[in-house]
Amino acid sequence: MKNRLLGLHDFCLSAFLLPLFLHGLEISDPGQVVYREAKTSVVVEHEATLECGTTLPDVYIWSFTKPGTDTIRALVYNFGKGPKLQQLAQDLGDLDVITNSSSLFTKKLLVAAEGLYTCQALYDTAEGARLYYYYVYLRVLVPVYKPYVLPRNSSAVEGSSFWMRCGLENGTEPINYTWEQESRSGLVNILAGSNSSLINIVWVTRNHTGWYRCLARNEVNQQRSDRIWLDVLYGPDLPQVDVTAYSVTETGYSALEGGNVSLMCQASSNPPSQFAWLYNNIEIYTGAQLTITNILRVQAGFYTCLAQNTYINSRSRKTITLTVYYPPAGAPSCSIFQANNYTDLALFCSWVGGYPSASLKWSQSVNKDNQMGITNFTQIQPGPDTANNSVFTCYGSHVALNITQSCSTKTWLPQGEPQCSANSSQNNEYLMLSCSWVGGFPRALLWWASSSGDVQGTFEESSNILVLRSSATYSGKAFVCHAKHPLTKESKTCVLKLETPVLITENSVVSVFEGNDVQLTCSLSKTYPPATEIIWYNKLRQTVGDTSKKYVLQRAAAWTNMTVRETDSLVDSGYYWCSATNAVGRTDMPILLLVMRYPMPPNVTISKIVYTSRQRTDVNMEWMIRTDSVLTGFFIERQRLPGPDGKSDIMPIWQKVAVDLEPSTRSYQINNLDPNVTYTFRITAMNRRTTGNPSEIRSPVSMPVSKPYIVLSDRSPVEGSSVWMLCGLEAGTEPVSYIWEQESRSGLVNTLAESNSNLINITGVTCNHTGWYRCLARNEVSQQRSDRIWLDVIFGPEQPQIDAIAYSVTDQGYSALERRNISLTCQASSNPPSQYVWFYNNSEIYTGAQLTISTVLRGHAGYYACLAQNTYRNTLSKKTITLTVYYPPDGIPTCSILPVNNYTDLALICSWMGGYPPATLKWSPYVKGDNREGISNDTLIQSGLPYGEPQCSAYATRNNEYLMLSCSWEGGFPRSLLWWASDSGDVQGTSEENSNILILRSSATYSGKAFACHAKHPLAKGSKQCVLKLEAPVLMTQRSVVSVYEGDDVLLTCILSKNYPAATEVTWYNNLKQNVGETPKKYVLQQAAAWSNLTVRETDSMVDSGQYWCSAKNAVGGAEIPVKLVVIRYPMPPNVTITKIMYSSHQRTDVTVEWLIQADADLTGFFIELQMLPGRLGKSDSVPLWQKVAADLEPSTRSYQINNLDPSGKYALRVTAVNRRTIGHPSELKSPALPGFNAYPSVIGAAIGGMLVATVATVLIFLYVLRNRSNIPRLHDMIFGRQNSQSRENINFPEDEVVGGAEEGGRAEMSPGTSVTLPRSAMPANLPPQIKQPK
Repeated sequence: MKNRLLGLHDFCLSAFLLPLFLHGLEISDPGQVVYREAKTSVVVEHEATLECGTTLPDVYIWSFTKPGTDTIRALVYNFGKGPKLQQLAQDLGDLDVITNSSSLFTKKLLVAAEGLYTCQALYDTAEGARLYYYYVYLRVLVPVYKPYVLPRNSSAVEGSSFWMRCGLENGTEPINYTWEQESRSGLVNILAGSNSSLINIVWVTRNHTGWYRCLARNEVNQQRSDRIWLDVLYGPDLPQVDVTAYSVTETGYSALEGGNVSLMCQASSNPPSQFAWLYNNIEIYTGAQLTITNILRVQAGFYTCLAQNTYINSRSRKTITLTVYYPPAGAPSCSIFQANNYTDLALFCSWVGGYPSASLKWSQSVNKDNQMGITNFTQIQPGPDTANNSVFTCYGSHVALNITQSCSTKTWLPQGEPQCSANSSQNNEYLMLSCSWVGGFPRALLWWASSSGDVQGTFEESSNILVLRSSATYSGKAFVCHAKHPLTKESKTCVLKLETPVLITENSVVSVFEGNDVQLTCSLSKTYPPATEIIWYNKLRQTVGDTSKKYVLQRAAAWTNMTVRETDSLVDSGYYWCSATNAVGRTDMPILLLVMRYPMPPNVTISKIVYTSRQRTDVNMEWMIRTDSVLTGFFIERQRLPGPDGKSDIMPIWQKVAVDLEPSTRSYQINNLDPNVTYTFRITAMNRRTTGNPSEIRSPVSMPVSKPYIVLSDRSPVEGSSVWMLCGLEAGTEPVSYIWEQESRSGLVNTLAESNSNLINITGVTCNHTGWYRCLARNEVSQQRSDRIWLDVIFGPEQPQIDAIAYSVTDQGYSALERRNISLTCQASSNPPSQYVWFYNNSEIYTGAQLTISTVLRGHAGYYACLAQNTYRNTLSKKTITLTVYYPPDGIPTCSILPVNNYTDLALICSWMGGYPPATLKWSPYVKGDNREGISNDTLIQSGLPYGEPQCSAYATRNNEYLMLSCSWEGGFPRSLLWWASDSGDVQGTSEENSNILILRSSATYSGKAFACHAKHPLAKGSKQCVLKLEAPVLMTQRSVVSVYEGDDVLLTCILSKNYPAATEVTWYNNLKQNVGETPKKYVLQQAAAWSNLTVRETDSMVDSGQYWCSAKNAVGGAEIPVKLVVIRYPMPPNVTITKIMYSSHQRTDVTVEWLIQADADLTGFFIELQMLPGRLGKSDSVPLWQKVAADLEPSTRSYQINNLDPSGKYALRVTAVNRRTIGHPSELKSPALPGFNAYPSVIGAAIGGMLVATVATVLIFLYVLRNRSNIPRLHDMIFGRQNSQSRENINFPEDEVVGGAEEGGRAEMSPGTSVTLPRSAMPANLPPQIKQPK
C-alpha cells in the first residue's frame, strides 16, 4: 500500500529547522558539505527516477524549483520515521519514493514536472554526520504531434510556382521537417529536408502531380501528416487514336461491313480533354470513344479526333483513314446425294458471293483427299468403306473473316434397334404387326417372318406393316421382324409375342361425397397387341361413351380412367365394369362406387340491396353468412310483385338470376331489370348439391351517386389565361349538387364553388391556381368525391432567393471560413423550373442552381449574382449577394493546469490567441454548475469522485490453472483504494489503487463461495462493494433419450444453466468416450456462449447407438451429462418371389426378370444380384461372387431387363427388397431359361409315335416268351425272374439322384459351389437349362 499524502507548507533547510529535524542526533564535526549535480531528460508520460545518493540517508528532504522562478517548495521528507509526501508530489505526476531508498519515481511524467530537484541528505557515519546536496535538473521532452499540410491552393498550373507549409501544434525544439512526394505509380521521393516548415516549388510541371506529406522529427519521435493531393493542370498532348477494326492497311484501317468499329481517342491532359469526332471535316460525335455499329460501305473515309482543354483553351487533332470490306453472305451450304447406283456418296458444298471468292475444302474423307474448290465443290465418297456416323465437313474461308465458316453432313445407321409393335383395326377385325427402323442413310430394308422362318408379306424400307385377320390362335405366338442396312454386315431382328389383356385397378372400392366428381382407374398390366379399346360400363351395364355428359373418359396406351361427374347417392352408387379387348381376347374387371351426401351450408343475410342507376334497371346486392360452415357457392332468385292497379291470386314465381357464385363472393350486380316493375330478391347458400335455407326477402332502394370524374380544358394554362373544368357523373338520382375543392401546394383545401351546375370557369389564371382539384357530387342517398386532377399553371421566374450553407449571415450577405466549403443555392419560383447562371463580380462562372466553392480563400470574397431564366416565357430575374471570408486563429487552444488554494483545487488555464473575431473559450464539465465563457484566456476550478460504481469480473487462464478476480473503480482524485475479502470477511491479497486483481489457484473448493471487492474514496462517507459468486458448471439437455431412424441425422443438445466464471470449453464425447472433434465428417458441432449442440450424421444402429456425454469445466469445477441415442432400424421389407426369368432371345445376352412381393410391407426399392456359375471345362472350389447389376429400383418396379451378358456363361440371379437401410431376405436363386422353340410339337409327335410302336413290339415279345417258357427258360427267368428268389440288388446310379430331385421339386436349383457330374452314358438327352451339366 502506497504512502498517504500529507499537506505541508513550503519550507527550506535552515539553521533554525535543521536542529529540530535532527533532534537527538549529535553532530561532532559536520565537516564540509558535498554537492552533486546531474541532468536528465525524460519523455512526457513515461517513467522517471531521480536518485538521491547510492545509499539510504538517515534524514533527507526533496524540494522542487520551477524553471524561471526562485521559489523552493518541498516534495517529500524523511526524518527517520518514513517518507512523508507533500501535495506537490501528486501535482507533478504522482511522485513516490522507491522502497528502501531515497530516490523519487513516477510512472507517468507530466510536462509540469520539468525543473530543478534538490535532495538534502544527512548521513550518520562513524566519523560523524555528513551533509550532501544532490541537484537534479529534469528536462521533460514532448513528442511532436501529428503535423498537417497547408497548401497555397488545391491545384497549380504547369509552369507556375507553388508553396506548402507543414503545420505543427506541439513538440520540443529543435524540429526537422522532411517533405515526401508520392507519384501516381506509388513511388515515394524525398523532396526536401530542413528546419523550415515551408517548401516552395518555383516551376511546377505535370510530374509534380501526386500526394504530398511532411514528416516532423525531434529527439523524441517523428510523425507524418496525412496526404494532400496536388493537382497540376496541363495539356492536351497530341491525341492517340486506337481502332478496334479488322486490320491495319497502308493508308489506315479496314473493317468488315455489318460489324462494329470503335475509335478511341486519348490525349494526356488535366483536367481531362473534351473530345469531338469529325467525319470528312464534319463534326458527328462528342466524346472520347466513337462507336459505329453495323458499319456500311458508304461510311468509309477520313475520321479526325479533336482534343481540347477548356481550362487553358488549347487543342490538338489527329486524322485516320477507314476502309470497309465485306465477306460472302451467310455460311456455306452442304448437301449429300447418292452416286454410282447407291454405292457411293456425292458430297456437294456451295458458298456464293463475297469478294474475293470463298475457298472450300471437304474434311473427313476415306480417300484422304485434300482437294479444294471455289464457290461450288463436289467430292465422291465410297460407301462400303464408310464407318457409321461418319461426319463430312465443308470448310469455307474468306479474307474478310477472322474465323472459318463450315457446314456438315453425315451418313449413319438408323438409331437404336428395329422397333416392333402390334395393333388391331377398330373392330379387332384385323391384326397389324408394325416394324420400323427409322432414320439413317440410306434407309433400311424390313420384312416379317413367322417363328418357323417363313417370310410374311412384302419387303419395305424404313417401316413394314404386316396385316393378319384377327384370331385367338395367335395368342402366345411370336413373329420376327428382320432389318438390313448397307452399313451392317448382318441383319437385325425384333420379336413380338401376342397376349390377351390383363386389367388392374388402384382401388376396387371407391367412396366420394355427393356432387363431386370421382375417378375410377383401370390399367393394362399385360396386353399385346394393345387393346383396341377399353370400355367402361355403368352400374346398369350400359356402355359409357366419350360424348356422355355424365361420364368423362381419359385414355392412354396402358390405362383408361372414367370420371363420374356430379355424383348422386341414389343414382350413381353401385358396381362399374372395365372391359378390354384386343385382337386375341377380352377381359372384364368390376369396381364398387359408394356416394355420400354433404352437410348443410350456413344461412345467409342480405346486408345491402340498392339501385345502381337512375333508370332503376341495375341492382347492387351485398350479403353475409351467419356461421363459418362449409359452403361451395350461392345462387340469387328474384320475384316480380303484382302492380298497384290489379291483384293476382297466382303466387309470383321465383326466377334464378345468378347461379354458381364463388363461396368468397359477398356482392353481385343484377342488370337489365324492368324499371316499371317492383322486385323482391333472396339468396341461398349451397354446399355442392346440398341447398341451404333461403335468406329473408328484400326489395332494392334508390340509387346513390357514382364516383364523379373531372374533364379539364387545359392542364397547363399560362398565367393570365382562362380555363374551365367539368364534373362528369355516370349515375345518381336527381337532384344532384356539385361542390368544387382546391388543394394548394401547402396542402390547404379551399371550397371554390357550390351549385347545381357541374361546370366551373376560371377567367384569370394565376400561379395561386396551381394545385389539385376535385369535385363532390351529392344527392339524397349519398355523396362521392372524384379523383384529384393537377392544374399546372405556367408562370415566373420571380425574384430569386439565395440560400447559403456558410458560417454566418452578415448585414451585407454571408460570411464563410477560410479553407472551408461553401454552397450557394439559388431558387426562383417558376413553372417550368428556371435555368440558373452564377456570376462572380459580373463574370459568368457556373451554370446550375447550386454553386459550391471548395477550399474557399480570402480572394474568393466579393459579389455573387444568380440569374434565373424561364425558357418557356423567355423571362429573366436576378439577385446579388456579398460573400465575406473569415479566418480562425492559428493552431488549436493550449491548455495547462496549476494548483491553487493550497493544492486543494485545480486551476485550468486555456489560451488561443489570434484570429478574427477572437475565439470564445469554455471549460466543460463543471462541478459547480458554472457555464462561464471567456475570450482568449479562461480559468476554472474543478474536483470530483470516480465515475459510477466499482466493477467486478472473474475469468480464468487458458488451461484453468489460475482464477483471476478483477475489480476496478476508474477515475477520481485522489484515486480510490480497492481490496478483496472472502464471504467470511477475511482480506484476500493486497490493497491497490484504481484496480485490483486477485489471483487464486483453481480449486473446486471455491464453488458456491462469494468474494467481495471493497472500494474506498476520501470523498465518500462509506466504502462501496461489488460481489462475485463462483459456481461450477451445471448442464441440462432437452431430451436425455433421443431416438432416430437409421440413416437420418440427429441433434443432441447441451445447455449451461449455471456457470461462473465462464466455461473455457464444452466438449462432446461419443458412445466410445472419444472426443467428437477428431471426426468432423461424422459429427457437426454448433456452439454458443450458453449451449452446444452435436449433430450425428447418417446414423447407423450398430455403430452410433449408445451413451453420449456432454462435458464442461471452468476454474472451480466441471460437470458432464449423458444423452442416450437409440438408432432404430426401419422395418424389414417383404420377401420377394421371382415369377419369371428368361433369356430375351436365343443369343443368351439379355435376360428379363419378373417378380412379386409376398406381403404389403414397407419398402423403398429393390436391387438385383447376378452370380456366374462355374464353366463347363472344369470345377472351382471358390464360391462365385454376387455382383449387383441393378440398384435403387423404384418400389413399384416388378420387372427388369439385364443386358450384355456373356452368351457362353451360366448365371444365377436373385432379387432383394430394401426399406431404406434395412435389407430384406434375398429371393430364391434362379437361372434364366431359353425361350420356347416351335419344333417341340413335331418332336413330341415323333416321340409318341415311336413309343406306340415300341410298346406293341414289346408286348408281342413278352407273349411269345410267356407261351414258350419251357423252350427258352433262361430268357423267361431273366425277364420275369425266379419265383422263389428272396434277394434284390439295389443299384443306384448318380443320375437317379438328379432325376429324382427334378421330379420332386419340378426343377433342380444349383447352390453356389456345388457341382454334380454324371457319367457320359447316363447323361439325359434334354435337361432343362437350370440343371444341364457340362460334358
